[in-house]
Amino acid sequence: NINLWAGYSSATAGSSSGLHHDYHDNLYVLLRGKKVFTLFSPDCAESIHTYGKLAKVHTNGRINYIGQETRADGADLKVAE
Repeated sequence: NINLWAGYSSATAGSSSGLHHDYHDNLYVLLRGKKVFTLFSPDCAESIHTYGKLAKVHTNGRINYIGQETRADGADLKVAE
């Protein structure tokens, strides 16, 4: 799975992608300007407002919600069995 993120912002307005988590690893390439990342440890998941009720946080940081559980590599449990 590959994610490509591209965008444009004026020098005064800046841009924001909002607080979120990604299901897969990402490579971020910035061609011009600057981007500030604030990273949280997976240990903080229970303290941050999340999309649903947490089922599990894998050791690699992958977050699972109740009813949407996966393996740590993201494979669906039903397919993985």
